[in-house]
Amino acid sequence: MLKKKRAWPLKTPAVAGVIVDGVKKGTLKKTLLNGADCLEVRVDTFAVRDLDALKEGVGRLKESAGVPLIITVRSRKEGGGRSMPDNRRAEIFKALMPFAGIVDIELSSSGGLLKDVIDCAKRSGKGVIVSYHNFKTTPGIDTLDALIKKARSSGADVVKIAAFARGTKDLRRLAGVLAGSDDLIVIAMGRYGAFTRIFFPMLGSLLTYGSITDGTAPGQLPLKEITGELRRYGFR
Repeated sequence: MLKKKRAWPLKTPAVAGVIVDGVKKGTLKKTLLNGADCLEVRVDTFAVRDLDALKEGVGRLKESAGVPLIITVRSRKEGGGRSMPDNRRAEIFKALMPFAGIVDIELSSSGGLLKDVIDCAKRSGKGVIVSYHNFKTTPGIDTLDALIKKARSSGADVVKIAAFARGTKDLRRLAGVLAGSDDLIVIAMGRYGAFTRIFFPMLGSLLTYGSITDGTAPGQLPLKEITGELRRYGFR
């Protein structure tokens, strides 16, 4: 379990329904009916990103959802839907911070952006995920350990590692990293990694992500399938 000092509002393991392409009433209803514990709001996929419109839409979402929101403005190089300069990403994070339970910021973000977003989240009492995504391969164990250590030192409450798995060797490596810690989200992406969306939470991964409409990563499973399987094995 996470230490009480962390601003982490979720039970574990938790399932996030991923909201893409804007806040839509029908999508929210489907997400909650399928058992999401929280919603990841992927602002980088939204066509409309005017700050006032975003605050209005995400504010309505928070009021209606009744579950914590993860605010994510993913960088293009780590799978984001649209490219944005750092100053624009910072503006969006800060504008939506009042509605967040958690923010997700990539470890690869420039030092200024990373620090600014984490500092703002900490001052606001929000949880912080510092994330790493590799859509080509799974790094070696020394690299993974170094990434996790760096993310923790940056101020992460939880570190997310999502890496593309090319076979069972990569899966064993990621499972081994997960087994040694209590503050990680670990996901194997791709064909070999799809099952980790269900079984890694059983090994201690704090959060898994399910698609509502379009997936946001290779191997991402529908929310309904994930919650159903976790229920089958007694984890819900």
